[in-house]
Amino acid sequence: MIDIDRASFDVECPRCSFAAKIFYRDARLRDVLICRGCKANIQLDNHMNECRKVRKQVASAIADLERTVATLNKTIRITL
Repeated sequence: MIDIDRASFDVECPRCSFAAKIFYRDARLRDVLICRGCKANIQLDNHMNECRKVRKQVASAIADLERTVATLNKTIRITL
């Protein structure tokens, strides 16, 4: 399975709206982010265990993609 802990995304500071890049792992572990704009501490929250739900959705999408690619490999023939 793909490791999404290193996937990054942008969030905005609720205090000064400065954009910051965090990793999925930071959100999953509820780390504290220090805003580079106003130096405020931002406590990340995994509200209602959303990170676990996202990990399941990503795993399901990858499994669907693998099944689709396997089907395409069987139906497409290239002759030289």
